[in-house]
Amino acid sequence: MPETLYIIDTYAQIFRAYYAIRGGMRSPVTSEPTHAVFGVAGMLFKLFNQFHPHYVVAARDMPGPTFRDTLYAEYKATRSATPDDLISQIERVFELVDCFGIPVIGYPGLEADDVIATITRQVLENPAYSDVHIRLVSRDKDLEQLICDRVSLFDIHTDTTIDAATLKETKGIEPHQVVDYLALLGDKVDNVPGVPGVGEKTAQQLIAQYGSIEGILANLD
Repeated sequence: MPETLYIIDTYAQIFRAYYAIRGGMRSPVTSEPTHAVFGVAGMLFKLFNQFHPHYVVAARDMPGPTFRDTLYAEYKATRSATPDDLISQIERVFELVDCFGIPVIGYPGLEADDVIATITRQVLENPAYSDVHIRLVSRDKDLEQLICDRVSLFDIHTDTTIDAATLKETKGIEPHQVVDYLALLGDKVDNVPGVPGVGEKTAQQLIAQYGSIEGILANLD
């Protein structure tokens, strides 16, 4: 069995735990909310006890604007403020991750996605790691562009893997077409506009027929 590197999209796991677990969990010592911390702890215990990873790293967003904000001032402008009882748990989660001995990597001006992509590319291009496979612990559709024979997305909560075959079966596209597919659709969550009137099915049909946005532009008639 090949060695495997698990790259955790940490903020995605924090938000998922926060909204999935309710019931007013609080520390009996400090009275601070703990349900997001509890959820991430459960995810980490499952990762180590069930999957026995060879390598693990956690990617994180850093405070402050990113290069995307410079490119597009309305980027994420419609997102609501982070709840106060979540803000207080975020650094606790990173303390927890540190207790597991997992390195946390972030870089000013970049998002966790960029860190994940950078680590993935460095591993794939380094001959010393040619036998290492990568599992991205995330459901982020933006990361589907990284999928290849050694890289897959992994939803640890449902034990669901998205590889190139899954992507082709569910969306009718290949990893190198993900960027064009998402550009056609846009992203409501990040407040990024797509092509008016183009939904998932139309985007799939256009990519299937013309291959890329460049191919579409060459056949606008």
